[in-house]
Amino acid sequence: MKTLLFFVCLFSATLAQPDIPRGTILASEYVITRSVATINQIIGSFYPPEQALPALYPVDEYRLTFHSEDEAGAPLAIIAQLFVPRVAQPVEFPVLVVGAGTTGLADDCAPSREQPEVHSLGNYRAFVLGFAAQGWIVILPDYAGYNDPDRVQAYYVAELAARVMTDAARAAYDAFAASHVDVRNAAMPLNRLFLGGYSQGGQAVFAAKDRWADAAPDLPLAGIVAWAPIVDMANHTLYMPPFAPYRMVVWSAYYGSDQVPLAELFADRWLPTLEADALQLCVNEAVIYFSADPETLFRPKFLQALRSGTLDRDFPALHRLLELNSPGNVPSHVPALIVQGTDDNRIPMPVHDGFLRRTCAAGNRVTTLVYEDATHAATRRISYRDVLNWMQSVINGETPPNNCP
Repeated sequence: MKTLLFFVCLFSATLAQPDIPRGTILASEYVITRSVATINQIIGSFYPPEQALPALYPVDEYRLTFHSEDEAGAPLAIIAQLFVPRVAQPVEFPVLVVGAGTTGLADDCAPSREQPEVHSLGNYRAFVLGFAAQGWIVILPDYAGYNDPDRVQAYYVAELAARVMTDAARAAYDAFAASHVDVRNAAMPLNRLFLGGYSQGGQAVFAAKDRWADAAPDLPLAGIVAWAPIVDMANHTLYMPPFAPYRMVVWSAYYGSDQVPLAELFADRWLPTLEADALQLCVNEAVIYFSADPETLFRPKFLQALRSGTLDRDFPALHRLLELNSPGNVPSHVPALIVQGTDDNRIPMPVHDGFLRRTCAAGNRVTTLVYEDATHAATRRISYRDVLNWMQSVINGETPPNNCP
Protein backbone atom coordinates (compact mmCIF):
# COMPACT_ATOMS: atom_id res chain seq x y z
CA MET A 1 0.00 0.00 0.00
CA LYS A 2 1.19 3.51 -0.77
CA THR A 3 2.27 5.93 1.92
CA LEU A 4 2.12 9.70 1.90
CA LEU A 5 5.84 10.29 2.23
CA PHE A 6 6.05 11.66 -1.29
CA PHE A 7 4.38 14.88 -0.22
CA VAL A 8 7.38 15.75 1.94
CA CYS A 9 9.39 16.50 -1.20
CA LEU A 10 6.57 17.68 -3.41
CA PHE A 11 7.71 21.26 -3.43
CA SER A 12 11.44 20.57 -3.34
CA ALA A 13 13.68 21.37 -6.28
CA THR A 14 13.32 18.84 -9.04
CA LEU A 15 16.03 17.15 -11.07
CA ALA A 16 16.62 18.46 -14.54
CA GLN A 17 14.05 17.05 -16.94
CA PRO A 18 13.83 17.14 -20.73
CA ASP A 19 11.76 20.07 -21.94
CA ILE A 20 8.61 18.10 -22.77
CA PRO A 21 5.49 20.18 -23.39
CA ARG A 22 2.65 19.37 -21.05
CA GLY A 23 0.08 17.17 -22.73
CA THR A 24 2.62 15.37 -24.88
CA ILE A 25 1.75 11.70 -25.28
CA LEU A 26 4.46 9.45 -23.88
CA ALA A 27 2.86 6.11 -24.76
CA SER A 28 -0.26 4.88 -26.49
CA GLU A 29 -1.96 1.54 -26.88
CA TYR A 30 -4.95 0.51 -28.92
CA VAL A 31 -7.44 -1.32 -26.69
CA ILE A 32 -10.57 -2.26 -28.61
CA THR A 33 -13.11 -1.22 -31.22
CA ARG A 34 -16.69 -1.52 -30.00
CA SER A 35 -19.42 -2.03 -32.55
CA VAL A 36 -22.63 -0.03 -32.63
CA ALA A 37 -24.51 -3.05 -31.32
CA THR A 38 -22.12 -3.50 -28.40
CA ILE A 39 -22.25 0.19 -27.52
CA ASN A 40 -26.04 0.18 -27.57
CA GLN A 41 -26.00 -2.67 -25.09
CA ILE A 42 -23.51 -0.93 -22.81
CA ILE A 43 -25.18 2.47 -22.78
CA GLY A 44 -28.60 0.86 -22.49
CA SER A 45 -27.54 -0.45 -19.09
CA PHE A 46 -26.56 3.05 -17.93
CA TYR A 47 -28.95 5.57 -19.46
CA PRO A 48 -32.71 5.21 -18.93
CA PRO A 49 -34.75 4.27 -22.02
CA GLU A 50 -36.11 7.77 -22.47
CA GLN A 51 -32.56 9.15 -22.56
CA ALA A 52 -30.53 6.51 -24.42
CA LEU A 53 -29.81 7.29 -28.05
CA PRO A 54 -28.88 4.71 -30.68
CA ALA A 55 -25.13 4.79 -31.35
CA LEU A 56 -24.22 6.57 -34.56
CA TYR A 57 -20.65 5.29 -34.75
CA PRO A 58 -18.51 2.39 -33.60
CA VAL A 59 -15.82 3.64 -31.20
CA ASP A 60 -12.10 2.94 -30.93
CA GLU A 61 -10.63 2.99 -27.42
CA TYR A 62 -6.99 3.79 -26.65
CA ARG A 63 -4.97 3.89 -23.47
CA LEU A 64 -2.68 6.93 -23.35
CA THR A 65 0.05 8.11 -21.03
CA PHE A 66 0.68 11.83 -21.28
CA HIS A 67 3.09 14.25 -19.66
CA SER A 68 1.97 16.69 -16.99
CA GLU A 69 3.71 18.50 -14.16
CA ASP A 70 3.01 19.31 -10.54
CA GLU A 71 3.21 22.80 -9.10
CA ALA A 72 6.98 22.49 -8.65
CA GLY A 73 7.53 21.39 -12.23
CA ALA A 74 8.16 17.75 -11.35
CA PRO A 75 6.96 15.39 -14.09
CA LEU A 76 3.71 13.47 -13.81
CA ALA A 77 2.75 10.60 -16.10
CA ILE A 78 -1.03 10.65 -16.41
CA ILE A 79 -2.98 7.69 -17.77
CA ALA A 80 -6.12 8.39 -19.79
CA GLN A 81 -8.67 6.55 -21.87
CA LEU A 82 -9.33 8.02 -25.30
CA PHE A 83 -12.54 7.21 -27.19
CA VAL A 84 -12.70 8.03 -30.90
CA PRO A 85 -15.70 7.57 -33.22
CA ARG A 86 -14.64 5.34 -36.10
CA VAL A 87 -15.32 6.60 -39.62
CA ALA A 88 -14.07 5.68 -43.08
CA GLN A 89 -14.26 9.21 -44.53
CA PRO A 90 -12.74 12.35 -42.93
CA VAL A 91 -14.99 13.88 -40.28
CA GLU A 92 -14.14 16.43 -37.59
CA PHE A 93 -15.61 15.72 -34.16
CA PRO A 94 -15.67 18.03 -31.11
CA VAL A 95 -13.53 17.09 -28.12
CA LEU A 96 -14.81 16.42 -24.61
CA VAL A 97 -12.49 16.05 -21.61
CA VAL A 98 -14.27 14.25 -18.75
CA GLY A 99 -13.34 14.45 -15.07
CA ALA A 100 -14.61 11.51 -13.03
CA GLY A 101 -16.31 11.66 -9.68
CA THR A 102 -14.75 10.25 -6.53
CA THR A 103 -13.56 6.67 -6.98
CA GLY A 104 -10.97 6.39 -4.18
CA LEU A 105 -7.28 7.07 -3.59
CA ALA A 106 -5.71 3.67 -4.30
CA ASP A 107 -4.44 2.89 -7.79
CA ASP A 108 -6.98 0.09 -8.08
CA CYS A 109 -9.69 2.74 -7.67
CA ALA A 110 -8.54 4.80 -10.67
CA PRO A 111 -11.16 5.35 -13.39
CA SER A 112 -8.87 3.67 -15.92
CA ARG A 113 -8.95 0.48 -13.86
CA GLU A 114 -12.69 0.38 -13.26
CA GLN A 115 -14.37 -2.90 -14.16
CA PRO A 116 -18.06 -2.00 -13.98
CA GLU A 117 -19.14 -5.58 -14.63
CA VAL A 118 -17.24 -6.59 -11.44
CA HIS A 119 -17.81 -3.55 -9.22
CA SER A 120 -18.91 -0.16 -10.44
CA LEU A 121 -17.17 3.01 -9.29
CA GLY A 122 -19.40 5.15 -11.48
CA ASN A 123 -19.52 3.19 -14.75
CA TYR A 124 -17.54 5.82 -16.60
CA ARG A 125 -17.05 3.61 -19.66
CA ALA A 126 -20.79 3.56 -20.37
CA PHE A 127 -21.07 7.25 -19.50
CA VAL A 128 -18.43 8.43 -21.98
CA LEU A 129 -19.35 5.91 -24.69
CA GLY A 130 -22.72 7.62 -24.79
CA PHE A 131 -20.98 10.77 -26.02
CA ALA A 132 -18.36 9.14 -28.23
CA ALA A 133 -21.00 7.13 -30.10
CA GLN A 134 -22.87 10.36 -30.87
CA GLY A 135 -19.80 11.89 -32.52
CA TRP A 136 -17.52 13.18 -29.78
CA ILE A 137 -13.84 12.50 -29.20
CA VAL A 138 -13.72 11.86 -25.47
CA ILE A 139 -10.71 11.65 -23.17
CA LEU A 140 -11.09 10.46 -19.58
CA PRO A 141 -7.89 11.06 -17.56
CA ASP A 142 -6.98 9.64 -14.19
CA TYR A 143 -6.19 12.35 -11.66
CA ALA A 144 -2.64 13.24 -10.63
CA GLY A 145 -1.09 10.69 -8.29
CA TYR A 146 -2.76 7.60 -9.69
CA ASN A 147 -0.54 4.86 -11.15
CA ASP A 148 2.52 6.36 -9.46
CA PRO A 149 4.37 4.34 -6.79
CA ASP A 150 5.54 7.52 -5.07
CA ARG A 151 2.27 9.42 -4.97
CA VAL A 152 -1.41 9.13 -4.20
CA GLN A 153 -4.24 10.99 -5.86
CA ALA A 154 -4.14 14.71 -5.05
CA TYR A 155 -7.77 14.58 -4.00
CA TYR A 156 -9.61 17.90 -4.42
CA VAL A 157 -6.38 19.85 -4.88
CA ALA A 158 -7.75 22.33 -7.39
CA GLU A 159 -4.47 23.34 -9.01
CA LEU A 160 -3.49 19.78 -9.89
CA ALA A 161 -7.01 18.87 -10.99
CA ALA A 162 -6.97 21.85 -13.35
CA ARG A 163 -3.58 20.83 -14.75
CA VAL A 164 -4.79 17.31 -15.50
CA MET A 165 -7.87 18.59 -17.35
CA THR A 166 -5.85 21.12 -19.34
CA ASP A 167 -3.11 18.65 -20.23
CA ALA A 168 -5.65 15.96 -21.13
CA ALA A 169 -7.14 18.41 -23.63
CA ARG A 170 -3.69 18.89 -25.15
CA ALA A 171 -3.18 15.13 -25.24
CA ALA A 172 -6.47 14.62 -27.07
CA TYR A 173 -5.28 16.86 -29.90
CA ASP A 174 -1.72 15.50 -29.75
CA ALA A 175 -3.06 11.98 -30.27
CA PHE A 176 -4.02 12.95 -33.81
CA ALA A 177 -1.17 15.31 -34.56
CA ALA A 178 1.40 12.69 -33.52
CA SER A 179 -0.43 9.79 -35.23
CA HIS A 180 -1.35 7.81 -32.12
CA VAL A 181 -4.76 7.02 -33.65
CA ASP A 182 -5.21 4.25 -36.20
CA VAL A 183 -4.66 5.76 -39.65
CA ARG A 184 -7.60 3.70 -40.93
CA ASN A 185 -9.87 5.80 -38.75
CA ALA A 186 -10.47 9.09 -40.59
CA ALA A 187 -11.76 10.97 -37.52
CA MET A 188 -10.12 14.29 -36.69
CA PRO A 189 -10.63 16.72 -33.77
CA LEU A 190 -12.76 19.79 -34.39
CA ASN A 191 -11.56 23.14 -33.16
CA ARG A 192 -14.20 23.02 -30.41
CA LEU A 193 -13.35 21.74 -26.95
CA PHE A 194 -15.55 21.14 -23.90
CA LEU A 195 -14.75 20.11 -20.36
CA GLY A 196 -17.23 17.94 -18.48
CA GLY A 197 -17.02 16.83 -14.87
CA TYR A 198 -19.21 14.91 -12.49
CA SER A 199 -19.09 15.54 -8.72
CA GLN A 200 -15.32 15.70 -7.99
CA GLY A 201 -14.89 16.30 -11.70
CA GLY A 202 -17.04 19.39 -11.29
CA GLN A 203 -14.32 20.93 -9.15
CA ALA A 204 -11.78 19.96 -11.82
CA VAL A 205 -13.63 21.65 -14.69
CA PHE A 206 -14.34 24.86 -12.79
CA ALA A 207 -10.73 24.96 -11.54
CA ALA A 208 -9.51 24.51 -15.11
CA LYS A 209 -11.89 27.19 -16.37
CA ASP A 210 -10.62 29.60 -13.71
CA ARG A 211 -7.06 29.15 -15.01
CA TRP A 212 -7.72 28.71 -18.72
CA ALA A 213 -6.86 32.21 -19.90
CA ASP A 214 -3.38 31.88 -18.42
CA ALA A 215 -2.77 28.14 -18.73
CA ALA A 216 -4.17 27.31 -22.17
CA PRO A 217 -5.21 30.38 -24.18
CA ASP A 218 -4.28 28.49 -27.36
CA LEU A 219 -6.83 25.72 -26.77
CA PRO A 220 -10.35 26.32 -28.15
CA LEU A 221 -12.41 25.97 -24.97
CA ALA A 222 -16.04 26.46 -25.99
CA GLY A 223 -17.85 25.52 -22.76
CA ILE A 224 -17.92 23.42 -19.61
CA VAL A 225 -20.51 21.04 -18.23
CA ALA A 226 -20.69 20.15 -14.54
CA TRP A 227 -22.97 17.40 -13.30
CA ALA A 228 -23.66 17.91 -9.58
CA PRO A 229 -20.33 19.71 -9.12
CA ILE A 230 -18.54 19.71 -5.78
CA VAL A 231 -17.30 23.29 -5.69
CA ASP A 232 -17.82 24.14 -2.00
CA MET A 233 -15.31 22.14 0.01
CA ALA A 234 -16.64 23.03 3.47
CA ASN A 235 -20.21 22.08 2.68
CA HIS A 236 -19.13 18.88 0.96
CA THR A 237 -17.27 17.92 4.13
CA LEU A 238 -20.45 18.46 6.12
CA TYR A 239 -22.94 16.86 3.73
CA MET A 240 -20.83 13.90 2.57
CA PRO A 241 -18.89 12.78 5.68
CA PRO A 242 -17.60 9.43 4.28
CA PHE A 243 -15.44 11.31 1.77
CA ALA A 244 -13.89 13.59 4.39
CA PRO A 245 -11.16 11.07 5.32
CA TYR A 246 -9.96 11.03 1.70
CA ARG A 247 -9.71 14.81 1.59
CA MET A 248 -8.23 15.42 5.01
CA VAL A 249 -5.67 12.61 4.92
CA VAL A 250 -4.39 13.82 1.56
CA TRP A 251 -4.47 17.49 2.50
CA SER A 252 -2.73 16.87 5.84
CA ALA A 253 0.21 15.39 3.97
CA TYR A 254 0.06 17.78 1.01
CA TYR A 255 -0.28 21.04 2.91
CA GLY A 256 1.06 19.94 6.31
CA SER A 257 -0.40 18.49 9.48
CA ASP A 258 -0.25 21.93 11.09
CA GLN A 259 -2.71 23.12 8.43
CA VAL A 260 -4.92 20.03 8.57
CA PRO A 261 -4.62 18.47 12.07
CA LEU A 262 -6.39 15.12 11.72
CA ALA A 263 -6.57 14.52 15.47
CA GLU A 264 -8.57 17.73 15.88
CA LEU A 265 -11.04 16.83 13.14
CA PHE A 266 -11.94 13.15 13.55
CA ALA A 267 -13.31 11.25 16.53
CA ASP A 268 -10.86 9.00 18.38
CA ARG A 269 -12.26 5.72 17.09
CA TRP A 270 -11.17 6.52 13.51
CA LEU A 271 -7.68 7.88 14.14
CA PRO A 272 -5.53 4.72 14.60
CA THR A 273 -6.19 3.46 11.06
CA LEU A 274 -7.51 6.60 9.36
CA GLU A 275 -4.64 6.99 6.90
CA ALA A 276 -4.48 3.30 6.00
CA ASP A 277 -8.25 3.11 5.57
CA ALA A 278 -8.41 6.19 3.36
CA LEU A 279 -5.56 4.99 1.19
CA GLN A 280 -6.98 1.55 0.47
CA LEU A 281 -10.78 1.80 0.33
CA CYS A 282 -12.43 2.50 -3.01
CA VAL A 283 -15.53 4.66 -2.97
CA ASN A 284 -17.99 1.76 -2.90
CA GLU A 285 -16.28 0.53 0.28
CA ALA A 286 -15.64 3.92 1.88
CA VAL A 287 -19.30 4.96 1.84
CA ILE A 288 -20.08 1.85 3.89
CA TYR A 289 -17.05 1.86 6.20
CA PHE A 290 -16.87 5.54 7.18
CA SER A 291 -19.86 6.85 9.09
CA ALA A 292 -22.37 8.96 7.20
CA ASP A 293 -23.32 10.52 10.55
CA PRO A 294 -21.11 13.59 11.04
CA GLU A 295 -21.62 13.38 14.80
CA THR A 296 -20.00 9.94 14.77
CA LEU A 297 -17.18 10.78 12.37
CA PHE A 298 -16.11 14.28 13.48
CA ARG A 299 -15.04 15.86 16.73
CA PRO A 300 -17.72 18.13 18.22
CA LYS A 301 -15.73 21.36 17.82
CA PHE A 302 -15.04 20.71 14.13
CA LEU A 303 -18.62 19.70 13.43
CA GLN A 304 -19.94 22.77 15.21
CA ALA A 305 -17.63 24.98 13.16
CA LEU A 306 -18.86 23.35 9.94
CA ARG A 307 -22.49 23.79 10.90
CA SER A 308 -22.23 27.33 12.24
CA GLY A 309 -19.88 28.68 9.58
CA THR A 310 -17.12 29.54 12.06
CA LEU A 311 -14.26 27.63 10.45
CA ASP A 312 -12.48 30.92 9.79
CA ARG A 313 -12.35 31.52 13.54
CA ASP A 314 -11.92 27.99 14.92
CA PHE A 315 -9.84 26.37 12.16
CA PRO A 316 -8.39 29.31 10.19
CA ALA A 317 -5.66 27.37 8.33
CA LEU A 318 -8.07 24.66 7.20
CA HIS A 319 -10.66 27.28 6.29
CA ARG A 320 -8.12 28.93 4.00
CA LEU A 321 -7.49 25.63 2.21
CA LEU A 322 -11.18 24.88 1.85
CA GLU A 323 -11.65 28.28 0.23
CA LEU A 324 -8.52 27.92 -1.92
CA ASN A 325 -9.84 24.69 -3.41
CA SER A 326 -13.41 25.92 -3.97
CA PRO A 327 -13.29 27.17 -7.60
CA GLY A 328 -15.55 29.33 -9.73
CA ASN A 329 -14.36 32.76 -8.60
CA VAL A 330 -12.61 33.94 -11.77
CA PRO A 331 -14.56 35.79 -14.48
CA SER A 332 -14.63 34.09 -17.87
CA HIS A 333 -16.47 34.42 -21.16
CA VAL A 334 -16.66 30.61 -21.43
CA PRO A 335 -20.25 29.47 -20.83
CA ALA A 336 -20.96 26.90 -18.14
CA LEU A 337 -23.78 24.41 -17.72
CA ILE A 338 -24.60 23.07 -14.25
CA VAL A 339 -26.82 19.99 -13.94
CA GLN A 340 -28.40 19.64 -10.51
CA GLY A 341 -31.05 17.50 -8.82
CA THR A 342 -33.38 18.75 -6.11
CA ASP A 343 -33.00 15.51 -4.12
CA ASP A 344 -29.18 15.64 -4.05
CA ASN A 345 -28.24 15.13 -0.39
CA ARG A 346 -24.57 15.83 -1.14
CA ILE A 347 -25.38 19.22 -2.66
CA PRO A 348 -28.60 20.48 -1.10
CA MET A 349 -30.29 23.15 -3.17
CA PRO A 350 -29.21 26.00 -0.84
CA VAL A 351 -25.59 24.98 -1.48
CA HIS A 352 -26.20 24.90 -5.23
CA ASP A 353 -27.90 28.28 -5.07
CA GLY A 354 -25.04 29.71 -3.02
CA PHE A 355 -22.46 28.64 -5.57
CA LEU A 356 -24.55 29.99 -8.43
CA ARG A 357 -24.67 33.39 -6.74
CA ARG A 358 -20.94 33.29 -6.06
CA THR A 359 -19.76 32.36 -9.54
CA CYS A 360 -22.25 34.69 -11.21
CA ALA A 361 -21.14 37.58 -9.00
CA ALA A 362 -17.57 36.88 -10.15
CA GLY A 363 -18.64 37.61 -13.73
CA ASN A 364 -19.57 34.24 -15.22
CA ARG A 365 -22.48 33.12 -17.40
CA VAL A 366 -24.19 29.93 -16.22
CA THR A 367 -27.02 27.83 -17.59
CA THR A 368 -28.68 25.59 -15.02
CA LEU A 369 -30.67 22.43 -15.59
CA VAL A 370 -32.45 21.48 -12.37
CA TYR A 371 -34.29 18.15 -12.27
CA GLU A 372 -37.02 17.60 -9.72
CA ASP A 373 -36.48 14.70 -7.29
CA ALA A 374 -33.15 13.77 -8.94
CA THR A 375 -30.33 12.46 -6.76
CA HIS A 376 -26.62 13.19 -7.03
CA ALA A 377 -25.89 10.01 -8.98
CA ALA A 378 -28.89 10.44 -11.30
CA THR A 379 -27.78 13.74 -12.81
CA ARG A 380 -25.56 12.16 -15.48
CA ARG A 381 -28.23 9.73 -16.61
CA ILE A 382 -31.30 11.93 -16.82
CA SER A 383 -29.63 14.94 -18.44
CA TYR A 384 -27.92 13.11 -21.32
CA ARG A 385 -29.99 14.48 -24.18
CA ASP A 386 -30.23 17.97 -22.70
CA VAL A 387 -26.46 18.15 -22.28
CA LEU A 388 -25.84 17.00 -25.84
CA ASN A 389 -28.26 19.63 -27.08
CA TRP A 390 -26.65 22.38 -24.99
CA MET A 391 -23.15 21.61 -26.25
CA GLN A 392 -24.37 21.43 -29.84
CA SER A 393 -26.06 24.81 -29.49
CA VAL A 394 -22.76 26.31 -28.33
CA ILE A 395 -20.97 24.72 -31.30
CA ASN A 396 -23.62 26.22 -33.55
CA GLY A 397 -22.76 29.68 -32.25
CA GLU A 398 -25.89 30.17 -30.21
CA THR A 399 -25.73 32.06 -26.92
CA PRO A 400 -26.88 29.73 -24.14
CA PRO A 401 -29.43 30.91 -21.57
CA ASN A 402 -28.00 32.76 -18.59
CA ASN A 403 -29.69 31.67 -15.37
CA CYS A 404 -27.65 33.88 -13.08
CA PRO A 405 -29.82 35.52 -10.41
